[in-house]
Amino acid sequence: MRFTYKGSLLNQGRIRIVVWFTMSNTLIITHTDMDGVASAALYIYLNNLRDYRVYFTEPYNLHEALERNNGKEYSNIVITDIGVNPTVFERVKELLDDYRRRGSRIYWFDHHVWSTKWIQEVRSIGVELYIDESTCATGVVYKYSKHGVDANEDFVSNLVNGVCAGDLWRFDHWLGPYYIRLIRRKDSNEWRRRVLSRLTEGVYWDPSFNEKISATIDLELGLFRDDIRKIIREMNGFRACIVESNENVENSFLASFIMGRFNTDVAVIASSDGKLSFRSRGVNVRDIAVALGGGGHLTASGARVNIPWRIRVLSKISREALLKHIASRIEEYSRLLQPI
Repeated sequence: MRFTYKGSLLNQGRIRIVVWFTMSNTLIITHTDMDGVASAALYIYLNNLRDYRVYFTEPYNLHEALERNNGKEYSNIVITDIGVNPTVFERVKELLDDYRRRGSRIYWFDHHVWSTKWIQEVRSIGVELYIDESTCATGVVYKYSKHGVDANEDFVSNLVNGVCAGDLWRFDHWLGPYYIRLIRRKDSNEWRRRVLSRLTEGVYWDPSFNEKISATIDLELGLFRDDIRKIIREMNGFRACIVESNENVENSFLASFIMGRFNTDVAVIASSDGKLSFRSRGVNVRDIAVALGGGGHLTASGARVNIPWRIRVLSKISREALLKHIASRIEEYSRLLQPI
């Protein structure tokens, strides 16, 4: 909150201080992937923002990002590319309601699957919620946010179509395979801010990005030549493959490679911290992700499960210990795997 001193007046022997309170800054909370970075950047660009703060987070940590800023006053709070995580949803609503009561306007742009109940509950506390499953989050921001500048159509078209091509796994734009590699989970927030900065300037591709892409592809090719440790299980009539994530390969690329190489319907990419990425061909994996405390799209979802200390220790000796544990957790809900 900013304090502006307007002066003092002598009023019947008393000094009256007039202080105006203004809130002019914007808090943007977005996802850590390329769609998250691009959607935040496009919002900044279209609204010609100068006073803003950007946080990168995962859906299961949205409440932490809101709590971290709870003592500050923002005129606008913008959330992009973050769906509902059931495990933190109640706390998120409480925090958003608190911000609203203090005068903040809240905008939420997303393209993941929301239940009618979630939509009603978020809108009931005054959040302006925009959901469109037909596009990526960057596309949602473009379609539904108020534009404060005359946008460069070449920039906007390439950014939106390029990001959606990669994020939605369509690859119908030349920038799709580049964008999906430009921002990775292992990347630092410093790199994310660097990319965001160039995008907010109306530059959809900077030559400095080329080196990152080249190095990433070299690392991917190295992994695909190696023997991949995996577990394959039959689950509810579908063939599922569980593999450990690799910091050098984007999860969607790894999943696509796995499903093709081992002829599976479902791929689960598991991280040592319990984060799971589900990908499929013609199978609904969102319901099983929701059951595990996550969410997402029908064929591309995510969740996070607790890894017991015993499994953490065993996985240091044998990496298969982690994969077997994850496989057993998924099998508990395998009945939720259904054809689309």
